[in-house]
Amino acid sequence: MPQHSQELYRQPPASAAPAPSPSGQRPACVDQQTLLVLELPQLLERVASRASSPLGAALVRRLRPCAEVPTVLRRLGRLSQLRALISENGAPVLEGLQDLSPMFSRLAVDGAYLVPEELEVVCDFLGAVGSAATFLEPSAERFDELYRLYNRLTPLPELARRVRQVVGPGHSVASNASPQLARLRRDLHHTRDRLRSQLSALVGRDDMSSVFSDQIVTQRAERFVVPVKTDAKGRLAGIVHDYSGSGATAFVEPLEAVEGNNQLALLRRQEREEEERILREVARDLGGNLQALREDLQALAQLDCLLAQASFCQRLDCAEPQINSQGRIELLKARHPLLAWRAGQGRGRAAPIDVSLGGELRVLVVSGANAGGKTATLKTVGLLTLMAMCGLHVPARAGSRLAVFDQVMAELGDEQDLDQDKSTFTAHAGRLAQMVAGAAQGSLVLIDELGGGTDPSEGAALGIAVLEWLKDHGATVLCTTHFQRLKAYAALTEGVENVSVAFDGATGRPTYQLHYGLPGFSDALTVSRGLGFPPELIASAEAQLDQSEGQAVALMRQVHEARQQAEAAHAAAQTDRLAAAGERQEARRLLKQAQQERAGALSEGKRRVREVAKRLEERLEALFQEAQTAKDAGEPPKPGRLKQDIYQARREALDQVDQSAGIQPPPEPAPRANADVRALKAGQAVELTSLGQRGVLLEDPRPGAESVAVSVGVAGVRVLVPLREMAPLPAGQKPEPPRREVVVLAHAGDGLDLNVVGLTVEDALPLVDKALDQAILAGKPSLAVVHGVGTGRLRAAVREYLDHHPYVVSTHRPEGRRGGNGVTVAELRE
Repeated sequence: MPQHSQELYRQPPASAAPAPSPSGQRPACVDQQTLLVLELPQLLERVASRASSPLGAALVRRLRPCAEVPTVLRRLGRLSQLRALISENGAPVLEGLQDLSPMFSRLAVDGAYLVPEELEVVCDFLGAVGSAATFLEPSAERFDELYRLYNRLTPLPELARRVRQVVGPGHSVASNASPQLARLRRDLHHTRDRLRSQLSALVGRDDMSSVFSDQIVTQRAERFVVPVKTDAKGRLAGIVHDYSGSGATAFVEPLEAVEGNNQLALLRRQEREEEERILREVARDLGGNLQALREDLQALAQLDCLLAQASFCQRLDCAEPQINSQGRIELLKARHPLLAWRAGQGRGRAAPIDVSLGGELRVLVVSGANAGGKTATLKTVGLLTLMAMCGLHVPARAGSRLAVFDQVMAELGDEQDLDQDKSTFTAHAGRLAQMVAGAAQGSLVLIDELGGGTDPSEGAALGIAVLEWLKDHGATVLCTTHFQRLKAYAALTEGVENVSVAFDGATGRPTYQLHYGLPGFSDALTVSRGLGFPPELIASAEAQLDQSEGQAVALMRQVHEARQQAEAAHAAAQTDRLAAAGERQEARRLLKQAQQERAGALSEGKRRVREVAKRLEERLEALFQEAQTAKDAGEPPKPGRLKQDIYQARREALDQVDQSAGIQPPPEPAPRANADVRALKAGQAVELTSLGQRGVLLEDPRPGAESVAVSVGVAGVRVLVPLREMAPLPAGQKPEPPRREVVVLAHAGDGLDLNVVGLTVEDALPLVDKALDQAILAGKPSLAVVHGVGTGRLRAAVREYLDHHPYVVSTHRPEGRRGGNGVTVAELRE
């Protein structure tokens, strides 16, 4: 950091906790030295760079951590609301925001006014107020914190229009600011043009060409003049206003131009007076709204400050942390914000870390190789804590938790001060004394290289005593060390845990990852080997290591490797569990997708059925209309023709419904090579290919009756079956024994129309429906359905179906010799 920044934040060391201020206000929860070493000022500079105005940037720089949980929660929630509103509607434009306080002070003086250039600034400011109000207005129902800010704004659209009407191009007063000013400027324009034309005619006269040095008309002291040769000025009566640099030309106002120039001067004075009157009038309007303007300025500055915070947090992909007051810290994939900022500019990288501290575990001792990320871990935890306490979101994964501490104290880096005759250890120990004196429940203490800068034995002893004191007083502590005794203390003490950072053995680079439960190795010789030391020097250094300490380090390495292997196995198991969970999730997704597709298909099917019904209705309406037209023309349709057309339309509609539902018509049975059925004899067993049944031929086929039905015994019922639909059974195979004798006598022309004996209800009813359609289309008065007796279930289903069919007039059971209870006859509507 530059020297002036260090001086700005440097604070004389204190020997005790800060006392309450004389005014009774609560002392700051973070001292200036902690702010400096944790680099909060540098962070706020990055945030301030996102502001649109110096006012907003100044407010950003004045942000300080707050130890009050409700205030922190309100600030964080307000920033979350602002980011949500920006994501929905975009950020407002506040380019017109400037510090108008000096102008407002002048407006408070009676008779004072602002010049057009200043009024342009006020115009931009009033436009920014309107833009901010429009942006914040949707927050009324959802974003309470932003709505409070919205209520502080007072848009003044009428005043903005008036000010904008006054300001003309080139920082002038616009001509349409008043009718009087417009008239004066028209008169000025006409008078100027007339005078210029008059003088142009004068210098253009041939008889005066020897008088003028140039044929132009110019101005001196706001009066029109002509250039006259010095030696010829006596030839032109007028007033000399000026001479050229060489003295060869005199600028003369001819006497005939004096009246015109006087008129122009009068009009100019009247113009200035009218402009001043307009500006004072606008100033009075602004002065009447001075309190609202000042409040608008403060509200816009705060909004600009918040927008800068939102822009910074969005750039670093920050998330709102969960806040607690119990000292719990749970950071997930946290990045140091300054490193993340530089990484966003393509300079370096910011390695994410996971940190868990608080609750029963109040002290973490971080150890490991130099340049492995120990100090960066302390700074990340400290700076993210300060960010949250300032109301800023933090660069960590959503769900991270941070605590609001009553006091945050940090001791990082070399604090050697030659001006005060302090060594490194003296400065370090003095800072530790401050921390010990101020530590209490609700304190966060960050210490880099605890006990360093002196004899390792004494430094380790002092470090253990400091950690024990801080822990007993309820402080939350995060420190780094290279001392083996401090690592041992952490391993053996309840509430204290070792955390290690390490190098990748294969690449020799730090991993920047934290491993809980095991101390780290300093690896000084390993790091030095990569810095260019001679190999024999490194070998000599290794020979100088204490043997017992080397054995202890070797044992710790073995334990560390075992721990890493266990963690790797655990990670593999976790990966398997996550994979299984992913497969379950994918299965649920596919099931949901199938359900949605099914629902969509049902919806589409209903839509298609409605379309078919609509087309059927239109077709029936057309048929009835054609029949009525023919009847009116004295040409009634043939008997049964209308009925056949109606049922043909109905059958087509049903086929379309089946097609929409994806129902395919049953395949035609494969034709079988029948034997010569004419050779069949009464009593011979046969198979009925169309019905899938077996029976006994009851009579010999009559000669020439190729398509005449033959009486066959099937399940105790006599039926008529076409010869083409039967085949003889092989010798030795017998038909099923009849359950009950039902005799049906059929004569040529009477024919039993349908046989469903042996079928299930589900298979039989579609056949009954189709047979009804064919019978109606054929004009038959009735349809007989052979269903047999059996258990009675098929008979009941067929009769119920026929009784409820709209084109069946009645049903009855024929007399015993024609089938009796095994047959149902349906009388059809004409």
